[in-house]
Amino acid sequence: MDLMRKDMPNRYLLLVDISSIIISFILALWIRYGNMVNSWFRSKTMSAAFAIVILLYIAIYYLYNTYSKLFKRGKLDEIIVVIKINFLLAVTLTAAMFILQEGTSFSRIFFASFILLNTLISFIFRQYFKILLLGVYKKSNSSYKMMIITTSDQIRKVLNQFRNENEWEYQINNITILDKHMVGQKIDGIEVKADFISMFDVAKQEVLDGVFIHIPGGSWIQINIEDIIQEFQDMGITVDLSINTFGLKINEKIIRKLSGYHVLTFSVRIFTRGQLIIKRMVDIIGGLVGCIITLLLTIVLAPAIYIESPGPIFFSQVRIGKNGRRFRIYKFRSMYPDAEAQKAKLMAMNEVNGLMFKITNDPRVTKVGNILRKTSLDEFPQFINILKGDMSLVGTRPPTENEFLQYQGRHKRRLALKSGLTGLWQVSGRSNITDFEEVVKLDLEYIDNWSLSMDAKILLKTVSVVLFGKGSR
Repeated sequence: MDLMRKDMPNRYLLLVDISSIIISFILALWIRYGNMVNSWFRSKTMSAAFAIVILLYIAIYYLYNTYSKLFKRGKLDEIIVVIKINFLLAVTLTAAMFILQEGTSFSRIFFASFILLNTLISFIFRQYFKILLLGVYKKSNSSYKMMIITTSDQIRKVLNQFRNENEWEYQINNITILDKHMVGQKIDGIEVKADFISMFDVAKQEVLDGVFIHIPGGSWIQINIEDIIQEFQDMGITVDLSINTFGLKINEKIIRKLSGYHVLTFSVRIFTRGQLIIKRMVDIIGGLVGCIITLLLTIVLAPAIYIESPGPIFFSQVRIGKNGRRFRIYKFRSMYPDAEAQKAKLMAMNEVNGLMFKITNDPRVTKVGNILRKTSLDEFPQFINILKGDMSLVGTRPPTENEFLQYQGRHKRRLALKSGLTGLWQVSGRSNITDFEEVVKLDLEYIDNWSLSMDAKILLKTVSVVLFGKGSR
């Protein structure tokens, strides 16, 4: 479960407010001193004043808890909060100047202009910040996709509760109604895609990060909650259960608040925010370095790829990433341009049992492509995917759409983490593995035991595999 996302707006709102302070400070300097603004801004007095303003604001931000109920506040409530914050800033700044005996060093016009400008600009920035998260991020591919599982008499109440809380990170993209067949109908603009019988099949195919189960106490519906939670966990999907059931014994669970409901959260793994931040930082650094190397490789490899087989230098294909998200993967093209069309003719030669395709001496691979594959150079453009956030340096390999559509529910759990450029099964003898179930077993072993040190070990083993050419074919 990703706990890093929840606190993200709190940190970013502080950056938004500090940006407002910087702009307001510079504008107030310009209003008061005009062309002298550069010299004033470089002066020790103004630099010290600017630093004091920032430090005071950070203290006020956290002590006043300005982030609380940010997304539930309307424009009037927001402007009142902003005025209160700036009033506190003005009072504390006045007190600081009095204590430091620097009151005579600052113009009252500058001081008043700064407070008024910051009130206005901060309010505008905050409104756009909320629009960005609620109107853009929430509808993007990166937001937390959720299925609501409840009864026909409770669904509107649950949807209203979620909307009243105005949670920025959750997007409800489908509904399951347990007590009636309502598949195909829309409730408040959200489609009912499943009932009790079909909900697992729908969950298997949909982009889904979590499910929220709300079955009111006293409901006549007789279902085995434990089996339902276990089935979703087998897919790697996080389960939030509204607390009215006790005595459950399923994997990792925590109690938290979700849109006003107190829930038990069940997940295959519950990761700390710090772990996920470090993993993403490593991905960004690795992605940047990898993209630079890819650019240099393109200069060298592009002519060789094109001369042997005229066509695109890069191969791209839709793959399935974390919890069913579609993205386009990039590689240096190692096959002839019509390779995908020829695949159907070669299916009988597939050497892997199950939902993967691999053959020795694939006739679709070019001579240059064979070298690229043996040296793993064809994989380098995937650093673009890593930098974008579609993939991670270490993870599970992303299946094709065709493979994914044939998955059983338990197979989907291998997509519970971001796809990786390398992974446990790749460094465990990837040439020798001829059974898809063995790949799944190793992927789930990675997910269940994941740690930063494990990623480091896999990366080191990957370097060894590439340098000595083990299993790259």
